[in-house]
Amino acid sequence: MDIALVTGAYKGLGFEWCNQLAHLGYKVILTARNVDQAIQAAEKLNEQDLVVYPKKLDVTDTSDTQELFDWANEMFGRIDLIINNAGINSGTRAKGDKDLQLANLSIDHLAKSEVLSMIDINAISPILLANTFRPLLRKSAKPIVVNIGSWLGSISIKKNGGNYSYAISKSALNMMNRAFAYDVVSENIISIVVNPGWTQTDMGGQKAQFTTKDSVKNLLENVIQKVSIGDSGKFFNYDGSAHPW
Repeated sequence: MDIALVTGAYKGLGFEWCNQLAHLGYKVILTARNVDQAIQAAEKLNEQDLVVYPKKLDVTDTSDTQELFDWANEMFGRIDLIINNAGINSGTRAKGDKDLQLANLSIDHLAKSEVLSMIDINAISPILLANTFRPLLRKSAKPIVVNIGSWLGSISIKKNGGNYSYAISKSALNMMNRAFAYDVVSENIISIVVNPGWTQTDMGGQKAQFTTKDSVKNLLENVIQKVSIGDSGKFFNYDGSAHPW
C-alpha cells in the first residue's frame, strides 16, 4: 500500500483528501495542529475500515515536523505522496483584515506581521516539510509532492488591487515550489502546485463552484494520476491544464 501524508486534514479539503486517498488504498497520515481534532477526524474514516493514522503537526513547528518524520520513518520507511494542504487566509486570522487593502499597510502595522505569517504558513513551511521528508520520498517508486495553491496566486491574471496577504503568499508558494522542484528532480521527486478551484470550504464559502469531493476527485483524476517527472515544478489547474503564472 502507498503511504500518503496530508497536512491540515481534520476538516474541509484536507479531510476529503484523506477520505479519497484511503478509499484508493493508501495508508494515510492525517495531520492537524490539534491532535484531538486529528484523532476525531481519523476515527470517522477508520470506522469505514480505512487505514488512517492521526498525528499532530503544526507545519511551522520544526520539532513537530521532525517528530513526524521520525515516526513515519520507523513506521513505513517511505512516503509516496505529500499533500501540502495546510494554510490560512486573512479571514482565518484572529485580527486579520479580510482583504488587506493598501491603506491598511504600514511598516509598524499589524498587517506586516499578518502578511509575513501567511507567507510562512502558506509558502515556506510546505516546502520545508517536503524537504525534511526527502529521504522517505526518495524510497518511493513515484514520489509526489502536491502543494495546494490558488488562482489568486497567479500574477498574470490579477487585474485589481488589494489582497496583500493571501494572494502574495500563494504567489510565493509557486516560486518556492519551482525552485524546490529543480533541486530534487535528480532524485525523481515530482513537486507541483495545483489550483483546486473555488471550493466549498471555510475559506471558499458554501456558494463555491465545487464540493470538496468534486475538487479532490478532479485533481486525482486529472493531475496526480497523470503527472510525471517532466511536469515537476508546474502549476496545474483542477482540470489538468497548465495554470497561468
